[in-house]
Amino acid sequence: MSSNKLAKKIRYALRFMPDAMYIQLNYFAHFKKFANLKKPGTYNEKLNWLKIHDRNPLYTTLVDKYEVKKYVDEILGGGVHNTDSWCVGQV
Repeated sequence: MSSNKLAKKIRYALRFMPDAMYIQLNYFAHFKKFANLKKPGTYNEKLNWLKIHDRNPLYTTLVDKYEVKKYVDEILGGGVHNTDSWCVGQV
């Protein structure tokens, strides 16, 4: 079994683990030390802290380009993005 398939199976098996514990194990697997999530110092620790503490439901809308178009039209009043292209200049 390849390393990638094994890693996927392990991640799947650990999906019921609490987020903080899963992040600590994943961080340890990559960096051979545990993340300081109480007072994050490195960029990776800060990103992992955000994964645990910043749960904004708007983020799920903002990662989907079709949902973002609907959201922008809703906020700006519609008519701004009436095409499916994201071209800014002349074509």
